[in-house]
Amino acid sequence: MLIGLAVLLTVVNLLRKRRFKEEYALLWLLAALALVAAPLLIDPLDRLAYFLGVEYPPALFLGLGIVGLLLIIFQLSFNISRFSDAIRVLTQEIAILRQRLETLEHPTDPPSSSSEPPEP
Repeated sequence: MLIGLAVLLTVVNLLRKRRFKEEYALLWLLAALALVAAPLLIDPLDRLAYFLGVEYPPALFLGLGIVGLLLIIFQLSFNISRFSDAIRVLTQEIAILRQRLETLEHPTDPPSSSSEPPEP
C-alpha cells in the first residue's frame, strides 16, 4: 500500500509540475490506485479469483499486472510510431526548405542553350 501511495503521489506531483503529460499519466494513475486498493480489497479479490476459476488468487493479480504493463507498452509504442512519422515528415520539410534557402542564397548562372562557347 505504501508503494501505491508513493507512486500515486509521484504521478500527481509530476502532473502538477507539468513534467508528465496527461496522456501518459492515466494508466499510471490507474496502476497506483490499484496498488493502493489491492491490500484493502484482498477478500473480495480472492472471491473474484475463485469465481473466475483461478486456483491461486495471487496469479490473478499477476495476470492483471501483466495486462496493465502491456497497456502501458502499447500506449508508448503507439506514441513512438506516431512521433516517428511526424519526425520523418518534419525532416523532409527541413531538407526542402534548406535546399530552397541555398538556391536563393547562391543562385547559379543559367545554363546556356547551346554547348558551343560564346564568340569573342
